[in-house]
Amino acid sequence: MIDFEEALKKPFTDLTKLALGIILSVVPIVNWIAQGYIIENSGLGKNKPSKKMPLWQGLGDYFLKGLTSYIIIFIYALPAIIVFSVAIGYAAASLTTAFVGLLPKEFISAMIVGSLSKQEISQLGQIFSQNWMLAMPTLATIAPLIMLGLVLLAIALYLSPVAVLNYLKNKKFGNAFDLSFVINKALTPNYFIVWLIGGIITSAIGTVLSFIPALGAAATFFLSGVIVYNLYGQAFMEKK
Repeated sequence: MIDFEEALKKPFTDLTKLALGIILSVVPIVNWIAQGYIIENSGLGKNKPSKKMPLWQGLGDYFLKGLTSYIIIFIYALPAIIVFSVAIGYAAASLTTAFVGLLPKEFISAMIVGSLSKQEISQLGQIFSQNWMLAMPTLATIAPLIMLGLVLLAIALYLSPVAVLNYLKNKKFGNAFDLSFVINKALTPNYFIVWLIGGIITSAIGTVLSFIPALGAAATFFLSGVIVYNLYGQAFMEKK
């Protein structure tokens, strides 16, 4: 059984460790250390399962694990990124072709050098708004690509936590891409419940802390990360 109470209490078992994690999460690149620490709260790495947060020891190790986890997530999201890029590229080329004939030559020259005045930008908006139907064929063409991209992104977001934990457990980057294992682990009722509730927890924490500039986002990242990866760790260790 998944112990949700344990996961929710874990970040608050040591307020000093919690505060340090939030501070490290504020700074780009340095927050990779926080990410490595977060995934260690799964109990699948060097720190074994515990109701308390691990010690802040071996920051270099946390940094490497955090960076590697981001690389794994990026690779899983790569198919979606490629599809979105193709859709955007096609849309940009098609819309440019459709609208360029409607624009005065001086507008085109000014757009190329980036010297449009406020009045010209306003006129440009009027031209687009009056001829928006020209964009419909392009939108209809890229709609399936956008839908495919969203599906691929959802799959990546669903599978990547298991992939990260399999890397963490086995200490081998290649284990993150053992798709038969990853999919088998992800297709369990408990993992689905954890993934769903984890998203709700993250959204709830983000909403509560959103009024705090900068620090609110960092606190959401670290606090929800510790909770959710504790849950992921429990689901990972359960037998199917």
